[in-house]
Amino acid sequence: MKQNSEVGHYINMLKTPSVQVLLLGTCFVLVMLFVHLGVAQPIDEALFQALKLDGSTPKWVSDALRDVTALGSNIVLLFVAITVTVGLAMHNQRNKAYTFVLAVALGLFVAFALKAGIARPRPPVSQHDVDVYTHSFPSAHATLSTLVYFYLAYLICHFSGQRAVSTWIYSTAALLVFCIGLSRVMLGVHWPSDVIGGWFAGGNVVALCLYTIKWKQKLHINNSEPQQSKRQ
Repeated sequence: MKQNSEVGHYINMLKTPSVQVLLLGTCFVLVMLFVHLGVAQPIDEALFQALKLDGSTPKWVSDALRDVTALGSNIVLLFVAITVTVGLAMHNQRNKAYTFVLAVALGLFVAFALKAGIARPRPPVSQHDVDVYTHSFPSAHATLSTLVYFYLAYLICHFSGQRAVSTWIYSTAALLVFCIGLSRVMLGVHWPSDVIGGWFAGGNVVALCLYTIKWKQKLHINNSEPQQSKRQ
C-alpha cells in the first residue's frame, strides 16, 4: 500500500504543469546539446537509414505519409489554431483563447529561431520525398503539431471532465503527433533527433501554456476571496 501511494504521489507530481515545464525543457536542452556536439549524429544516421523509404516502397504508402505529414503543416495547424481560438472567444473563454494565441506565436518563434540559429543541415537532398525550405533542427512539424493538438486535447478533456474521454483524446493526440513526426523521417526530410527535439519543444510550450492558465485561475481565486470576506 505504501509503495502504491508513493507511485501515485510521483504520478501526481508529473501531472503538475510546473514540473512538466521543467522536465520537458530539460529534455529539449539535452537533445539540442547532443545535436550541437554531434553526439546524436551516428544514431540519427542509423535510424534514418532504417526508417527512410526506399525504391521498393508501394506508392500508396508514400501518398499516405504525405497526407499524414500535411496534418502537421503550418497552414493546417494555423487553420486549426484560428478555428479553436475563435470558438473559445465565442464561448466566453477569452483567457484560454489569448493563452493559445500566445503559445502558437511562441512555438513558431522558438522553432524557426532555433532553425536559423543552429542551422543544422537536412538529410541529403536526394533522399527528400517532399519539398523543404528551412534548416533541420528542430522539426517545426513536430513542434507545432505537439503544441496545437495537445492543447486541443486539453480543451476537449477540460470541457468533458470524463476520465475515459480524456484517456481516449490524449491517446489519439499522442498517436497523431507520433505519426506526423515519424512521417518526416520516413519522407527523408528530418533526422530522428529533429523530431524528438520538436516533440519536447512543443510539449514544453503546452506545459507552459497550462501553467499560465492555472496561475491565472489561482490569481483570480486569491483576488476574489478578499472581496467575498469584505461583503460578509
